[in-house]
Amino acid sequence: MASDDGDREWQYAVDEVGEDADPEDDRRRIEPESVTPENALFVLVGVLLAIGALAYGLGLI
Repeated sequence: MASDDGDREWQYAVDEVGEDADPEDDRRRIEPESVTPENALFVLVGVLLAIGALAYGLGLI
């Protein structure tokens, strides 16, 4: 069933779009956190697996 365009609400206000919009209005800053050993281990294992897959794919191993 087709909806009437007059019944729909605007998704954005006029001051939220265009040249006058404030880009930092709704954004929150992402604060860096300390590195935990568990996260560092997962990154290291991922890097080693990626290097191994590339080396195997290129026929180096």
